[in-house]
Amino acid sequence: MKKSFLIGIPVRDFENPMSRLSEVLSKDQRISLSKSLLLNLVDVFQDENNDIYVVSNNPKVKEFCNDHSINNIETGENGLNEEIKKFINENRTYKNWTIVHSDLPYLTKHFARVWITLCTSKDIVIAASKDHGTPIFGGSKFFNDFLYGKNSFNKHINKLQKQNTEYERIFHKEFTFEIDDAEDYLEFLRHKPRWYKKK
Repeated sequence: MKKSFLIGIPVRDFENPMSRLSEVLSKDQRISLSKSLLLNLVDVFQDENNDIYVVSNNPKVKEFCNDHSINNIETGENGLNEEIKKFINENRTYKNWTIVHSDLPYLTKHFARVWITLCTSKDIVIAASKDHGTPIFGGSKFFNDFLYGKNSFNKHINKLQKQNTEYERIFHKEFTFEIDDAEDYLEFLRHKPRWYKKK
């Protein structure tokens, strides 16, 4: 049976991930955390209706995905926006879609189901991180003008408004809290999710 929900998880690399945490974590610790976050995200979104793909051209990410039976798509494009645009363009037959960053530590199976329900019932749903990034973005309406990078949330909202596309902003911490810097990591340690095991 053809699955109807497309999930893309962009991952840059496993050589020097989460570089803004270098003052509190060693490179090996950051790599381990990055991999653990990705495995949790794949786990919470697993469902018979969902196709999950890690979007990355990085050989170490590809190897990790192969080792853990995770679908990996190499677009051959340079830069996150071009990678995601190609990924979406090549998978337009799905009814619903989402792009989700891999550093959302508080997503659970319950909130993954909440997000999927929102995506299937709305044109576009979107969340903003504390630095106005776009950690999770999806819906039932085709969109392919991705503007990831500095202040991406506001750029995406401006694009949606110009296109007269209805959207709903989601404020739950599970969809907005990313481990981006040392302050976030300390917050994460104070409120460890169940899946996390300190290495």
